[in-house]
Amino acid sequence: MSGAGWSMQSPAGVGALGVIGLVAPDGAELDRTLGAIGLGGLGVGQVALRNLLDVDQGVVMRWSATMAALMPHGGGAVVRALCGALEARGIARIETVPARRVYPEAADDLEAAMLAALARAPSPLAVDLLVDQPRRWRESSASCKPERDRQLQRLLKPPLVVAIGASNIGKSTLANALAGRPVSLVADEPGTTRDHVGVMLDLAGLVVRYVDTPGVRDGAPQVEAEAGRIAREVLARADMVLLCCDARSGLIEGAKLPTATEVLRVGLRCDLGSPASGVDEAVSIHRPETITRLVSAIRDRLIPGSALADPGPWRFWNEGEVEGFGP
Repeated sequence: MSGAGWSMQSPAGVGALGVIGLVAPDGAELDRTLGAIGLGGLGVGQVALRNLLDVDQGVVMRWSATMAALMPHGGGAVVRALCGALEARGIARIETVPARRVYPEAADDLEAAMLAALARAPSPLAVDLLVDQPRRWRESSASCKPERDRQLQRLLKPPLVVAIGASNIGKSTLANALAGRPVSLVADEPGTTRDHVGVMLDLAGLVVRYVDTPGVRDGAPQVEAEAGRIAREVLARADMVLLCCDARSGLIEGAKLPTATEVLRVGLRCDLGSPASGVDEAVSIHRPETITRLVSAIRDRLIPGSALADPGPWRFWNEGEVEGFGP
């Protein structure tokens, strides 16, 4: 077992590069670890293109005597394989590395925590807010606001948005339109989607985990019914539910939704007829402005514009990371 450990310093599958940190108690141990995995001969401040444990060709950077970073391609499969290869060589994962150790150039714990959050933030809307937090905390006499803090945390941890509704009403077509690429099978046949389909979407600067579920219908075959059961388990964890219908199919009655979940009622294929009454947004993929309105509605429900515009400080860090700021 190596005395060094690894930690994930960037969200997998979001950027072009992943960043996996290697941390050792002293420089000699980091030298030994780098040598053992074929990455030796790297001085402080040096950058090199290396074979990363036969998983990928990537960048290696030594930040300090005791810290280095492996930067493979950022796809989830590559990052997971490299982390697994490290553990197979006796290098254990470190769940929490003090931000000040990762960013020794930071002026204090608050600035270090900001840099750490910035590195893992998937949402573009987080960037300017995070960069301004050290100034806000030092200059503002205002305290943080728990409800606003909870909403803004969605910039760091993508909220789960789940679309549910009857079969064959255009939910998969909507998912593809929001993604800007094919992510769900589309056919004019009930039951085409037989499993829930998940994808990360950037909705006007807020990245969400979006799940397109199988249509709800009576008499569904066993495989489709089982997929529906799994989808209901996902629904129980949703931050927002898109309750979908079209001109022929009304909103699902009696859907069991988590009490704290935001619900947006969406009428699909509005170019084919007016959707059921009571919808919040009427959408057609043939009318791009309706997709734009829906994107804004989802983002504003999850993070209201007032929360983004509030000039006060945001307690963005985890418990115990920053001393001397916040309640």
